[in-house]
Amino acid sequence: MINALATAQSLIQLESVTTHSNAVVADHMRSLLLAQQFTVEKLDYTDLHGISKVALAAKRLPQSTSLATPDTAHGIAYFCHNDVVSVEGWNAPQGGPWDAVVADGKLWGRGACDMKGSAAAALAAIANIPIEEQTAPIYFFATGDEESGMAGAQWLVENSRYYRELVDNKTPGIIGEPTNMQLVNSHKGGCHLEISSLGVAAHSSTQEGLNANWAMIPFLTYLKSVSERCETDPTLQNSSFSPPTLSLNVVLKNEPAMSNITVGKATCHLFLRSMPDTQWRQLHAEIAARGCELGLTVKSMRPLLPLHTPAEHPFVQSVLQLLGQFEPAAVCYATDGCCFEELPDLVVLGPGSIEQAHRPDEWITLAQLELGTTIYEQ
Repeated sequence: MINALATAQSLIQLESVTTHSNAVVADHMRSLLLAQQFTVEKLDYTDLHGISKVALAAKRLPQSTSLATPDTAHGIAYFCHNDVVSVEGWNAPQGGPWDAVVADGKLWGRGACDMKGSAAAALAAIANIPIEEQTAPIYFFATGDEESGMAGAQWLVENSRYYRELVDNKTPGIIGEPTNMQLVNSHKGGCHLEISSLGVAAHSSTQEGLNANWAMIPFLTYLKSVSERCETDPTLQNSSFSPPTLSLNVVLKNEPAMSNITVGKATCHLFLRSMPDTQWRQLHAEIAARGCELGLTVKSMRPLLPLHTPAEHPFVQSVLQLLGQFEPAAVCYATDGCCFEELPDLVVLGPGSIEQAHRPDEWITLAQLELGTTIYEQ
């Protein structure tokens, strides 16, 4: 049988910072799935930064179809990622980021909370279900770049036959990101825009240069008014979230960035967190159009869609009943669920607290690992 704690430790000890390949941890996870009689699709891809990654899509069929019922015929799916954020600045006194130390009732290490602990709980839960008693298919999906663009989730959508089965059968799914085992049915997405202007770099003591910032100033003035609209326009807000706004953020970059050289290129990186039931698409298009009108170069990445599964859906209600939770929650972070809009019954439910994710002393309580295993099995 698989033990959640030991499995989480084995996953944490395999370094998988999102700026590097996740092949080693993916191979280990694949072995764990094969040992549980899954068939596994190993999907190689390249992330948005040119790094080779591996996505896994796995399926375990019941040994007998005689146990199936109409309510369970299409099974259930679990989604996770096995990449982790940087360990720069790690300072947990219990041990290094890859030591997976158990102390004070907690498992410490990078990925303990986000989200190798959750993946281990799901694997342990599945191991607790004898295949001869299984009533419907169980699916398990893992990507390698959720922390750096979510290209793996999109690759699954486009290339996994098992994912296509979920869509065709309207199979419900659980994204195991940390929620303290409270059901989440809504989360924000994200939109990236890059707006740039070109000048001429030259020694600032001469008249040969042209500072690229001058062409950017009218656009920045416009963005200031957009920011104010985001804080006051009800069509750009959703009170289910805290904060209820699109959280517009602007980052400026000059190249070169030296006072004795005129700026040859000015770039504005713009990010907003899209929400369901708001006019974020219209605002995104408006900002891009305004940049073009001002003669700037506009590049837009594919928007990451917000997630929302209506609370009245039977799957949401059944999980709420299982948890003893009155109503589902909404969170402001995003997950790979941004790419799974074809799935009508998708929720977020996982052990650990998002407040521990990405910290320099990341941990998950052993109690949450145990609770996650129990709830996933049920």
